[in-house]
Amino acid sequence: MEPLSSLSGRQRAAVSALAAAAEAADGVAPLNEEARLQLGREDALHWLATEGDTVVGYAQWQPTNATAQLFVHPGHRRAGHGTSLHTALVADVAEPALWAFGDLHAAQRFAASRDLVPARGLHIMERAIGDAPGRPVPDGVTLRPFTDADTDAFLAVNAAAFADHPEQGHFSADDLANRRAEDWWDPAGLILAEDAEGVVGFHWTKRHPGNTGEVYVLGVHPRGAGRGLGGILLDAGLAHLAGTGATRVILYVDAVNAPAVALYERSGFAVFHTDTLYRPATRD
Repeated sequence: MEPLSSLSGRQRAAVSALAAAAEAADGVAPLNEEARLQLGREDALHWLATEGDTVVGYAQWQPTNATAQLFVHPGHRRAGHGTSLHTALVADVAEPALWAFGDLHAAQRFAASRDLVPARGLHIMERAIGDAPGRPVPDGVTLRPFTDADTDAFLAVNAAAFADHPEQGHFSADDLANRRAEDWWDPAGLILAEDAEGVVGFHWTKRHPGNTGEVYVLGVHPRGAGRGLGGILLDAGLAHLAGTGATRVILYVDAVNAPAVALYERSGFAVFHTDTLYRPATRD
């Protein structure tokens, strides 16, 4: 099984249909947003498992994030396709890390069979959106929506706020442009906090179909630490989502990011599942 540097339109459609079938069976999407965007770009490697002309399994390697994603159609599992995809992946990528979204029992068994161990947890938290008043904005700080002129300032604050984050820390102008091309993009939903020195924080919200909104990214520049801006921006974003008709909100946060988890718990969020990144077990 050879890797592909890009997918044809037919292949992209087949993988999308495959992902929809897996999500319907498992209750969790097998690909994250970045992986879905990579289906139409040339920044990743792709492997397709087939039976005849039918795509029954898929794997993707993202060099930028140094992680992989792999899944098999629910009607074609336990037939060796997952093992074949992983074998092909490790033939081209040394010791790849592999995401398991929802960390389902089947994924845990597969990881154990391939000598993979948990290395990172990503909590998905949720809460209802109420009508509680937002925390007061301190003097000298204003909140406003994003404009095109804010691109460089936004990217600089994001880079500073997530300097140690394995994915968000290298979010680029191209990444921003790709998100702005998505149907859900709304500049009013990217709320900036600005002080006398410029943009100091932001809350980027995302509206999903139905009644769900998302705390897509919330970041504060280190120079703004200790001023309560995280909570203020969180409240502003929740108010914006409520104004769009959302009644439920979700977010993703690294399990080891104790300050962020604590902020969200104080704000009424609770974990409803955790995605797990598996890595090859180290040997002494």
